[in-house]
Amino acid sequence: MSSTRIAVIGDIHHGRDTPTKRGSAAMPLLSRFVAEVNAVRIDAVIELGDRISDESPERDRKLAQEVADQFTRLSAPRHHVSGNHDVAMLSLADNEVILGRPTGSRALVIGDVRCAFWQPDVRLTRERGLHLAADDIADLRQLLADERPTLLISHVPLSGHAQTGNFYFERNPGHATYAEIDSIRGVIAQAPCPIIALAGHVHWSTLTTVDGTPHLTLQSLTETFISGEPAEAAGLLEIDDGVVRWTISGREPLSVTLPWPRVKPRWRAPLSSFRSAVDR
Repeated sequence: MSSTRIAVIGDIHHGRDTPTKRGSAAMPLLSRFVAEVNAVRIDAVIELGDRISDESPERDRKLAQEVADQFTRLSAPRHHVSGNHDVAMLSLADNEVILGRPTGSRALVIGDVRCAFWQPDVRLTRERGLHLAADDIADLRQLLADERPTLLISHVPLSGHAQTGNFYFERNPGHATYAEIDSIRGVIAQAPCPIIALAGHVHWSTLTTVDGTPHLTLQSLTETFISGEPAEAAGLLEIDDGVVRWTISGREPLSVTLPWPRVKPRWRAPLSSFRSAVDR
């Protein structure tokens, strides 16, 4: 049986240059990614959102269309979620029309891999932070109500892991994940399926394990805060029976091999505070 091969890209941020994002490099880098994917066997492409850096409704629509035009050149099927910059000035429906693809919550099978795309509320402002909408937890629970091993895809990471050292989020952790992260963690821990979670948003590549579930994040295509040049990050997931290989190319390469478990791991609940035991 051949492996399932999924190319991954995210946080393209097509648009203006900023002190930490080279938006003017997005289209050449995305064009190169498309050409490289078309040159090899890939079962699908997953795009993790934040295709643009928002400016105004008119400008955002133009930028989003330019990104979508690049994606139409792919020979492999493509799947998208939307990020906070994508919906700052446009709606999810607008993004779906531009992409010609859904970005809402849905489950599907790519090769031999069950994939669950979760699209909760991703609206984000400096004042608001990230908060789920009323039905988002129910949607997540329904997506994960399956015993098959599942790749869980979202724009925002669902690990709640520390952002120590992150340029954007060390001092702004409420913008790196949802205020309702404890509820999200509970749904993932209680789901019947083994899960590997994949996200973007935080602009660095990480591996974190929470309650036995590995959480992967992918660096932005155009982020410069680490090296001073666009990261040029792209990921490749290769999933064989029992094994996942996650390889990130670009200026900050990473390679990780993980088990693709058939049975959900069950971790014991953490101990109570040692101090509370002393106080008794």
